[in-house]
Amino acid sequence: MKKLLLAVTVIILTSAITGCSNAHLKANMTQIKEKYSSIESMSGTAIVKCRNSNDTIIFTFVKPDKFLEWYSTKNKMIVYNGSVGLIRDSTGTRKLNEKPFNPYDYGRILMNGKAYVSGNSIVVENDLGKVWLNKNLLPEKIEWNRGITVKIIKLSINGKGDEKIIEDFSGTSSREQKPNKLVSMSEAKREVNFSIISPNYTDGCKFVGAIVSNISGVKVVTLYYGEMNSNKLLTIVEAKNISILDSVCGMKKTYETNINGVNVKVGTALGRWRAYKFKVNGVAVVVYGNIPAQETISVVKSMI
Repeated sequence: MKKLLLAVTVIILTSAITGCSNAHLKANMTQIKEKYSSIESMSGTAIVKCRNSNDTIIFTFVKPDKFLEWYSTKNKMIVYNGSVGLIRDSTGTRKLNEKPFNPYDYGRILMNGKAYVSGNSIVVENDLGKVWLNKNLLPEKIEWNRGITVKIIKLSINGKGDEKIIEDFSGTSSREQKPNKLVSMSEAKREVNFSIISPNYTDGCKFVGAIVSNISGVKVVTLYYGEMNSNKLLTIVEAKNISILDSVCGMKKTYETNINGVNVKVGTALGRWRAYKFKVNGVAVVVYGNIPAQETISVVKSMI
């Protein structure tokens, strides 16, 4: 009898706890749509399942329809700038014949969608698929009826540098309309008129590729490093002209410091990341990324 009473008590307590855990959730489509409308861009890491593939992807999505996917393990990138789609990989850059499907824009599911609470999530579904939202009304999982499932591991919204990232990789920024190829380090060294300074330390980030640009007659190289599992991104921009890096990186100085005997200007790049600008061996360099500040300083030290 005591065991029966104990079992009943456990069931009652479990039900009470479960009820309390999602009591704060409300399946209000007006609030859900308002939250989606407040999002201008999203970036993060996701596990994307499509048919027989299962990939961890670093993604960036800028409304209304620009997006980028980086498959680190496959050394492949898909980027769509709103009009042109490209695939970049070790074989080069190829133009897509049609607009690629954007699995991160769950707004299409919110149209005529029905919302309900399921566990600790709010689920919205329509004929296109389902999206699971957390208590902050941000997506946790997106399931499309065409056989694509996106499980979001890390997410940030409205990053000021999101559109710049897509512009860089699609080669369609306002500064330069000619598409740029993602090249190897050796190819980049042949294309510029200065000696590229490579970091000896990258906080575990691996070299993804480089883009060489010609901005106002000045050769600029952008080196990209990344680490999939922790969503790390490290960017290094170099040129002979130090002033042009301010416009390229949107660099805003806050103070100056001295690192290993070199004057370094510290500020923000693209209004988002801590950035370090310096000049060594006649080459101007800006280093920034979403890695910790102390690790970024270690990257700078390895280049001086």
